[in-house]
Amino acid sequence: MTTIDPFLRPLAELADDAFIAVEETASYGSVLASLRQAHAGSLIVTRGGAVAGIFTERDVLNKCLLEATRPETPVRELMTPAPATLPLTATVRDAIALMNARRVRNLPLVDGRGAPKGLLTVGRLIRFLAYAFPAEVVNLPPRPGQVAEEVDGA
Repeated sequence: MTTIDPFLRPLAELADDAFIAVEETASYGSVLASLRQAHAGSLIVTRGGAVAGIFTERDVLNKCLLEATRPETPVRELMTPAPATLPLTATVRDAIALMNARRVRNLPLVDGRGAPKGLLTVGRLIRFLAYAFPAEVVNLPPRPGQVAEEVDGA
């Protein structure tokens, strides 16, 4: 039996295909309602069917609440434009590297035309890695760097 390195798995296996996508002309109020209804923390903003931006809880906190944004404001004025994206054929390793380099928690996954095909969140990635490496995760000490002074059961 051949074992596939979890880091070489294609993102198509992890992509959340139940992601939310809205056109850039959608209002801030309708976007918030969509996020609330779906219990989601982010959504993809499109222009002509391609990814134009991403709108996250962080955008709400850093841009909207501080400036008392009006509900009718178009989301294109509030989104993070031109987010980092990856194709569904990219690997888990590619996603980890890009998310770390760009310091992002949400990564739109796209087809060859730039149309959204999924959304990879850091939470989904962590759950995948915990499932792929159960012994390493289960055996982690409650505090990082914790070392037992005595051997248990001796």
